[in-house]
Amino acid sequence: MSSLINLQPIESYTSDSYVPSQNNLKEMWFGCYTDGFCYAIFDGHLKQIVKYHSFEVPDFYQVRSTTFQEFLDGIDVFINDFKSIKIVFENPFYTLMPAALFDEDEASSYFNLKYSLVETDQLLNQRIPDFGAQIIYSVQKHILNLLLSKFTESSIRERLKVYHHAHALLSGLYYQTNHLNTEVCYVNLCEKTFDVVLIKNSGLHFCNTYNFNNPVDVLYFVMHAYHSNQLNPEVYDCYVSGKNTHLMEIKALLFTYIKNIRDIELMHVPSPGIHSSTLFLLQHCV
Repeated sequence: MSSLINLQPIESYTSDSYVPSQNNLKEMWFGCYTDGFCYAIFDGHLKQIVKYHSFEVPDFYQVRSTTFQEFLDGIDVFINDFKSIKIVFENPFYTLMPAALFDEDEASSYFNLKYSLVETDQLLNQRIPDFGAQIIYSVQKHILNLLLSKFTESSIRERLKVYHHAHALLSGLYYQTNHLNTEVCYVNLCEKTFDVVLIKNSGLHFCNTYNFNNPVDVLYFVMHAYHSNQLNPEVYDCYVSGKNTHLMEIKALLFTYIKNIRDIELMHVPSPGIHSSTLFLLQHCV
């Protein structure tokens, strides 16, 4: 795509309660994905999304810096001040470890055990206090820098945080598992990727993100997680969240092998017309 200037959103939502002049009391969220990006304004007092736009851009992470810069320059909301800004990157390139064992100087070594960090990527890490874990992940450097360039004032930059989607997902899951003393498998579906999270006695046991081409791929990786962790599908429930065009087929396949398949809603979506997104899980990230 040579230009994003005239790019139109595939999904939009604006609440009747949205008042642009009050953006300084709200949070701005920006989500980056392999197939596009989105941004939203979150009203923490109302606990609602009051504005949302989603854009489809194939191979978004490969878009040229000048192309993305042109688009960002045309977004009016960037001229506003916000209570805080949160940016989330969704990709499968991350690793998790106990926070107590994490050494900042060894972050790249931990990451390189699973992946190879390339020159165009930026390595980041954060603690996930809910599960006592540390996440180490890579993001596209040019996209991150362009987003950061929109918030140059020091007072604003202090209120800006970058997250990985697995961090947001786990933070959302914590509020579902905090009261449980059981074993649960969570499958969070997106259109081209999905996450598998295993919880044991409210503790994080396993977390990974997979690309998939068809519903059978989802079944394979979920059952692999069950078998490799010696979990009995007759007693280890599977909770499914998120949206996918093959959702019913995926659930039917999982039900063939897992006794209890349950639905769970992890996020508040602003209207029935807006699809679930890990962007909305930023509500749980602090």
